[in-house]
Amino acid sequence: MLKFQYCFLAILLFCCFVNSTNYDWSPVDKILQEAIDDKAFPGCTVLIASEEGILHESGYGHFTYGVPPPQNPNTNPKTELSTIFDLASLSKVVSTTSCVMQFYQRGELDLHMPLIDSSLLGPEFDNNDKNKITSWNLLTHTAGFPPDPDPLYDSKDFGCPATSQYTPPEEFTCQSKIWDSLMKQTLQYKTGEKFVYSDLSMITMMQIVGKLAKDYGYITYDQLMGDCAVGNKEDSKELYQCYYEAYARNYVFQKMKMSETGFRPPKALWNRCAPCENDTWYRHEVLQGHVHDENCYAYGGISGHAGVFSKIEDLYLLMNKLMFTTENDPFINSTTVKHFVTIQDAAFSSRALGWDTNYNSIYTACGSLSKKETYCHTGFTGGSLCNDRVRKLIVILLTNRVYPTRKNLKVLAVRNKLATQVQQIFDNN
Repeated sequence: MLKFQYCFLAILLFCCFVNSTNYDWSPVDKILQEAIDDKAFPGCTVLIASEEGILHESGYGHFTYGVPPPQNPNTNPKTELSTIFDLASLSKVVSTTSCVMQFYQRGELDLHMPLIDSSLLGPEFDNNDKNKITSWNLLTHTAGFPPDPDPLYDSKDFGCPATSQYTPPEEFTCQSKIWDSLMKQTLQYKTGEKFVYSDLSMITMMQIVGKLAKDYGYITYDQLMGDCAVGNKEDSKELYQCYYEAYARNYVFQKMKMSETGFRPPKALWNRCAPCENDTWYRHEVLQGHVHDENCYAYGGISGHAGVFSKIEDLYLLMNKLMFTTENDPFINSTTVKHFVTIQDAAFSSRALGWDTNYNSIYTACGSLSKKETYCHTGFTGGSLCNDRVRKLIVILLTNRVYPTRKNLKVLAVRNKLATQVQQIFDNN
């Protein structure tokens, strides 16, 4: 009898093993190769995972369509799993929202406290009808802000010191000017009136994270990125940007062992960064290793809405943690995750807190994955993150679709097609 039980267990384990490795991902490979052939993007990486672990991961294409990138003379590297991408708006969730989740979980941030409270941005923010704005409004994009600063931080009208140069350096000489502009920012709509996706909301959220990181002692002045703190006193409000970066670096990226994720990648990594746009109007160069987003660049390369660079396996560490965290996890627990990835007010939008959901899959890039139970986000450079809580399925795509121009929008269809194909393969296995 005992021998029979051992035999049955062996058969069961064998069947589980076969089942876990029986996926045919060739249709995914075909979709992404066809997208490259169609010049939706020159290269990409994809990672698909579930409770079983990583099911499929691969790189496709090359850095460019044949022209050697600035940091790779005489060669056009293949896109590999080690390739580092500019995450663009994926920074909003990978960095800023992750930071906010931690402060919320520890009881150090009341999402419904007005930002004019002295523990947050204080009276300096109390003008132009901004007295009702809360962190909840920022995270759901209902603060009333316009989509972008006006004038844009990179424009000559705004007047950042470096903008006068033909190829302006990525430096922190505009911190004070941007801080003052943010404090005086006017609203496009009344707070809570409607949903408007706004980079300004996440730039503001960054300041709150930075202030809390400083006030609660999580970050000290000596931990700040050197260039970021130059020329400012330790108590300067302009340094909240620097405290934010140091907090994200120490309490999100390093805690998750995301070893090659962060703002302003060191020069030694530039040759592994997928190039972005050929910027012919502001920086007058093909961007590789410098952030693509102009507002973030003018701010020094660190912001709450953009600026994070990462490779796909680093992102998997975070997405996997969010999917399978436990109730007692001090990093971010399951109760906190559930609160932040649930639709907050369907009357406004499909948005959760920081995250979006797949309720309107045309825009969220997660195709036929679960509608309300998939939380997700996209980035301007072409990347997408999808976590389907029903299937326990993770789909990550990174691309540099903005090379050589942002006018190429073919990735919009590719992302949804990819996610739908992954769902079909997974469900039919």
